[in-house]
Amino acid sequence: MSAKTASGKNGRLLYNERYDCWEVWDAYPKPVLVHCGEVYGLRVGEQFLPCRIELEEDWVIYVSQTRFILHPDVSYWIWVT
Repeated sequence: MSAKTASGKNGRLLYNERYDCWEVWDAYPKPVLVHCGEVYGLRVGEQFLPCRIELEEDWVIYVSQTRFILHPDVSYWIWVT
């Protein structure tokens, strides 16, 4: 998945401490809450890798079958379709 996909847009995943959840910023007019099971492209280097977000003990993403814990103090560039 690349940033030149026909449909979609760049955004950022930002943690909302008040609601204990992640939100998508910059891709929509207002921040949008993220729900378990949603799929995005996560920017790693110059490419966007397909990933799925889930809530376990922590908020995590899965890239293929590899699990990464999202850090609340970090924003993540994503591709939203």
